[in-house]
Amino acid sequence: MTATMPARTTPVPTAAEVVARAEAIAATLVARQAETEDRTYYSPETHAAFAEAGLYRILVPRRYGGLQLGPATYLRVAMALARGCPSTGWMFTLGAAHSHAVATLFDEPTQAALFADPDFIAPATIVPNGTAERAADGSWVVNGTYAYCSGAPYATHFIGHAMTETPDGPAPMLFIVPCSEFGRLDDW
Repeated sequence: MTATMPARTTPVPTAAEVVARAEAIAATLVARQAETEDRTYYSPETHAAFAEAGLYRILVPRRYGGLQLGPATYLRVAMALARGCPSTGWMFTLGAAHSHAVATLFDEPTQAALFADPDFIAPATIVPNGTAERAADGSWVVNGTYAYCSGAPYATHFIGHAMTETPDGPAPMLFIVPCSEFGRLDDW
């Protein structure tokens, strides 16, 4: 199956342009550091600025509306943001970095579904928690509570691991769920 995406109507910015956008945003973050610390995550206005600047799309493949500028550009943007506010840089980095994993680990139909909104934000945990069991209809039911997951406040998805039973015994299973399928606890 080949995904059909709408044609891009604006040119893809260069890596230098995207880094310059991040540096401009970073300059506004210094004054917001205290409120970010009090809130425990960056503001909705900062989130909107990141989206408008295309920062969440840096690692998303172009065929899904992303910029596909690569890890080097992504890291330059993350460093620029961290210079403005270390907490904001941290949260951005751990929320938006996993589009690279999705783009490299999953097949085209899965990527098309996950990148339906190219502003893909998916914090992840690697420690298995909770359970994953097959439902009668063949789908999976995942239950668990995943503590400390930077990037969660604006997540479009969550990537985690749960334990499942296999013929060889318990094993961890990687899963990705859309934000409509989980709730974020405000217990930070």
